[in-house]
Parts: sequence; C-alpha cells; structure tokens
Amino acid sequence: MTQESTSRPAPLQGHVVVGFDGSPGAERAVDLAAEEAARRDTTLEVLHALEWIEVAGGDDRFGQQLRENARAIVDRGADRARAGHGDLRVLATVELANAIDALEAASDRAALLVVGSRGMGGFAGLLMGSVSLPVSAAARCPILVVHPDHDTAADRPAKPIVVGVSADDCGPALEAAFAQAHARNLPLRAVHAWRYPASLAGGLAFAPAVSIIDDWRTMAETTLTTAVKPFREKYPDVPVTEDVVLDTTAHALITASADADLLVLAAHRNTGRFGPNLGRAIHTALHHAHSPILLVPTQTHPTPDSTRPPHPDAPRRHA
Repeated sequence: MTQESTSRPAPLQGHVVVGFDGSPGAERAVDLAAEEAARRDTTLEVLHALEWIEVAGGDDRFGQQLRENARAIVDRGADRARAGHGDLRVLATVELANAIDALEAASDRAALLVVGSRGMGGFAGLLMGSVSLPVSAAARCPILVVHPDHDTAADRPAKPIVVGVSADDCGPALEAAFAQAHARNLPLRAVHAWRYPASLAGGLAFAPAVSIIDDWRTMAETTLTTAVKPFREKYPDVPVTEDVVLDTTAHALITASADADLLVLAAHRNTGRFGPNLGRAIHTALHHAHSPILLVPTQTHPTPDSTRPPHPDAPRRHA
C-alpha cells in the first residue's frame, strides 16, 4: 500500500476524482483523469468502493482480505496515474460503500468525476454498466465517461473538441468545451442538429417547399450562432467551426464523435419517480460515442438523501 493510500474520503475540494476497479475501462479513465489533473495542476484522487459490512464480534478474516485486495487495486490505479505524470499529486482512497453511492457523493467534492463506462462485472457486450449509467445521471459535477476502446494514449492524433448545442440552455457545456479547447490548444466544433417539424415531416405527402426548408435551416443557424457568440468573444484564441446538421440529435452527435478528442454535452436531467435521468440523445451517445464524453450539469440537484434512499445493501460507515 502506498503512503498516500487512505481508508477515508479525502478532505479535498475541487480536484479530479476517478473511479477505479481494475477493469480496462477504469484504466482508460485513470489515463484521462491523470491528464486532466495535471492540466489543472490539482490533485487526482483514485477511488475504489468496497461493499463489505463487518459483523461485530465475528471472524473478520475474509473482510480483512477483501480490504487488502481493495487497497492493492486502488494503489495499482494510483501507480498507473503516476507513471505518466511523475509530479502529479495522487491520493488513493478506499471506501466501504456501494459504488454508485460513493461516486455520487464524490461528485460533491470534485471539480471533475471520471468513470469507465463499465467495470469488471456485467455482460461482455454491455456498453454502459450498472454503475456508470446511474452515476452519469446523478453526478452533481461534470463527469467524464470513458469506454475501454477509447484511445487515451498520450501521443494520440490531435482531434477537435466537439460540443453539442441544442435550443435549451447549453451555456455550461459551451463554457466547458471552450475551456477544454483552450487548455489543449485544439479547435472546437459546435454541432446543432435540426429536423423538420412533425407536422411537415409526417403530415404531408410531398416534400416541404424550399422556402420552408430555408426558414427552418436559418432558425437552426441562428440558434447555434447565438449560443456560441459570447464564448467566441471570451476565448478569441480558440478556432471554432459551427456545424448545423439536418439529422437526429443522437445520430449527429455519434457521427461527430468519430472525429473528436472529446464530446461535450449539457446534461439536461429530468427527475422522475426513480431519481434523475438523462434524455434519449445523451443516453444513446453514452452507449455509442467514439470518443470520451464530458457531461456538464445544467442545474444543481438536491443531495442524494433528498432524491432517493441509499442503496439497500450499502454499508453505513466508511472503512
């Protein structure tokens, strides 16, 4: 166990936290988390969650072995982060908690939460795991989601930052995308998808008139230009391409992600009877995007205690 390893949450705020369970996706997540922490000149916390409840007065030899294994896993993640960034401040944390609860709680103390799309369990063909998907829907800070097949090599080819822009408020996502492009010295591509109104697309037996098409395309271009303008002025050194696409939002984002170093999206979350959830387009992009996805919350949600009960099997204390 490294000297920095601890069995309690780090008393830090505004740093980068990455969930690590030893899976290939988690290794890719550590790579990008270390890059981001180094870029921000902040601490990287490598977090591993262990579900284990001690029984008072019982034989805890098995639990002790589990805790030692957990510390070995989290230290391996910390060592991976240090290997590529020798001066990086790395803290390895093990929490006795359900992984979803631990990561969601970490989003309250982190400036950025990084997760692999799926961990050690689950089905081989599963694109988003039972931990990463609910955490993506509930994290209260920006969350970076990384698939096992995403290229995280330090010498990967330079590609633009892509940001999806809708008619809703995408200011936080645009701010994050411009900041990423500025920090990485990369160009930015802002994408806005539009479709014919349902009344035109499905209610007529013939194609809409050219003038109607032009009107809707102009409205889409105006939406994108208006949203991007204040950030162009704030980041004059970032080269920007505005791309208005006649397509479904999900397909446009997935297509754009094929030539992106990072896809940045505003997390417009709805709160249903089972807690916060993501829209259809983001849900699809999380499963199929060719690049890592940075989800940026558009509003602050209540704490977990007021939005949903804790996981029924979650331990009640930290290791």
